[in-house]
Amino acid sequence: MVCKHCLHTIEEAPLPTRKQHPHPSGQVVSVRLPPEMIERLDALAERTGRSRGVYLRMALTAMLPQLEKKHWTQATARFEDDVLEKTFREITTQLLDSPESD
Repeated sequence: MVCKHCLHTIEEAPLPTRKQHPHPSGQVVSVRLPPEMIERLDALAERTGRSRGVYLRMALTAMLPQLEKKHWTQATARFEDDVLEKTFREITTQLLDSPESD
């Protein structure tokens, strides 16, 4: 097959004709890690005969609940701060707008 843009020969690769179904073991997620972390992960996997994926899944399983809890704690604190600030402004506005009673 010849490329119509630059007229060089290209090999024809079969393209998927439909959306691929997810793999039964789950979807693949890609992440960039520092070289030192990869070295440590590989060393652990080698020593134990397990895969990188096993340890990454274990780490995520252990940490996700803690990260979710931290997120909701922060979201709750922001909400409470917003409510307190709004209430303070409403009270202050009412006090400043009310006629003085002597």
